[in-house]
Amino acid sequence: MELITILLSGITALFSLTGVVVDKNVETALLSQIDRAEQLQVRTDNAPPLQIINGKINKVRIAGRGLWVTKDLRIDTLEVETDPIAVDLKAVQADGQNPRSSSLQQPIQAAVKFKLNEGDINNFLKSPDSIARLQKMTTSTLGGAAAGSLNKDYQITNPKVQFIGNNRLGIEAELLDPASGEKLPVSLETGVSVVGGRKFQLVDPKALVGKTPVPPFLLSGLTTGIGEQLNVDILEGRGLFTRILQFEVKPQELEIAAFVRISGRKE
Repeated sequence: MELITILLSGITALFSLTGVVVDKNVETALLSQIDRAEQLQVRTDNAPPLQIINGKINKVRIAGRGLWVTKDLRIDTLEVETDPIAVDLKAVQADGQNPRSSSLQQPIQAAVKFKLNEGDINNFLKSPDSIARLQKMTTSTLGGAAAGSLNKDYQITNPKVQFIGNNRLGIEAELLDPASGEKLPVSLETGVSVVGGRKFQLVDPKALVGKTPVPPFLLSGLTTGIGEQLNVDILEGRGLFTRILQFEVKPQELEIAAFVRISGRKE
């Protein structure tokens, strides 16, 4: 979801202090929000040109490849197409380098499609920040005594994902016992579906700790916990409405398409 926030922040910043917008302005705004990009193309529909000085533009199209959202996370491909955009240029000028949603005269609406590949995700999972987040999420989703034991005694190491296809994926990791140095392999294979365009749900999950299957009651808790955390409704508190239109796990890659809207001024 961080990617969507970055994109819309860049689009909000597309108007310069003089009120003139060009493709390069948008590219510069977006590049300032991410680590780097291998390829990035922006096309703006400005017709009729006079509307630009009133803070309006018909459409922005963005196509990128190899977008490093952070130094560890790479997006393989990205496509964005917006509806018409209208901003209050005086508000943009007052905000300077930190444009806010209050600059919008109407919500920004956009179709966003991006692809992640297995290798890039596994590279991201090796980062300390990613492992820390995974440890926290696992602890919070397991709950109860199991969570306390995992948090106290074990550290998650060597996480990796496999995009199997047919909307199924596998996750493997090792639980390291700091006291003994012993490592216990764990694995999860599951289908993933999207409910109502808002919530991700695990389908027919199967998990092993070592060679022992995880009991159904623990899997049920894990499924419920992950569903609660991977709910795009949590973004609405930040004025960001998101609906997942397509979620497809293919061999070695994942594609997601979404509709997003960032709110304008509060009435």
